[in-house]
Amino acid sequence: MELKDTDLFAIYSGGPRIKPSWQEEDIQQFRQQLLAARLRYAVCHPDAASIMTPRPFTSPEAARQAMADASDRLGVVLVAPAV
Repeated sequence: MELKDTDLFAIYSGGPRIKPSWQEEDIQQFRQQLLAARLRYAVCHPDAASIMTPRPFTSPEAARQAMADASDRLGVVLVAPAV
């Protein structure tokens, strides 16, 4: 697993660009690490400068389903506890 690989997000989100050289164990480990990082997903406006809804999604798939059309963008949010 190479952390500089440009397909990391596609692998995590289950996208179609998964590289065959990655072992299933590597993919599952990477997904678990990202889940543990408390990442959430948002639907962004086409310019990706602001979000469309205040509701964060727990998976990229859920956020994609909430997109109005192909010009919407997927945003990643790191949820951190209040200090």
